[in-house]
Amino acid sequence: MNLFLDTNVLIDLIDKREPFYNDIAIIASLAENKKVKLATSSLSFVNTVYVVSRNVDEKIVLDALKKFRIICEVSNIDEIVIDKSLISNFNDFEDAVQYFSAVHHKSEIIITRNKKDFKNSEIVVMTPAEFLATI
Repeated sequence: MNLFLDTNVLIDLIDKREPFYNDIAIIASLAENKKVKLATSSLSFVNTVYVVSRNVDEKIVLDALKKFRIICEVSNIDEIVIDKSLISNFNDFEDAVQYFSAVHHKSEIIITRNKKDFKNSEIVVMTPAEFLATI
C-alpha cells in the first residue's frame, strides 16, 4: 500500500507533536517493517525543516529527516505537478502541489490531519488514526 504523507503529519512525526505523534509513529513503524510504502513531497521536507527548526536545533531536525528518509520515498515536484496545481480548483496552492505530487507518485492514500484541504481529491484521504483503524 502506497501512502503519501502531507506536511502536517511529517511535522507531527519529526517534532513529536502531541497528541498526534503516536499515530504517525505507528505508520512510520509499519513502513520500517515493510508493511506499507511511504512517500512525501520534496516540499514537505523543506517545510518541515522550516517549521520545526523554529523550536528545535536545525541539526537535530536534519538528523531526524535523514533517518526518516530511509523509509520514505521523495515524490518529485516537476513542471507537470506545478502546471496542474496552477490550474486546479484547490483553494490553497501548496495543497494542490501536494495532491498532484501524490498523484504523480501513484499514491493510493493521502495521510493528513487536514482532510478538508483535499475535498476534491480522487485519491482516498485519511487521518493517521483513520488509516490505522482500517488495518
